[in-house]
Amino acid sequence: MSRADKIAKMATRTAVQAKEASNVSKKRSRAKSGVTFELHKHCVICSVPISINNEPPLCHSEECHINRSRKESSRKRLSVLLYVGVAVFLVPIIIQIAGALS
Repeated sequence: MSRADKIAKMATRTAVQAKEASNVSKKRSRAKSGVTFELHKHCVICSVPISINNEPPLCHSEECHINRSRKESSRKRLSVLLYVGVAVFLVPIIIQIAGALS
């Protein structure tokens, strides 16, 4: 068997494998298309499915609401701390620049 024959045989085998793989993927997509899901979101704390219209995206659990309020207050505190920290470093620099310009 010559080299050209070997390459042709391997190419044919690869084409057959690709065709079989294509048929399998078409069958899977057809099977999935028959399944329908109700539109929903998930609670950001506990990941329970909730209605798509819930705002904020929380379930009706009291624990989730408490946890969300804690996270929100922590986020606000961190934002304030960030701005105060930047101001602590920038104010002396601005004062020095203003003094040098005078």
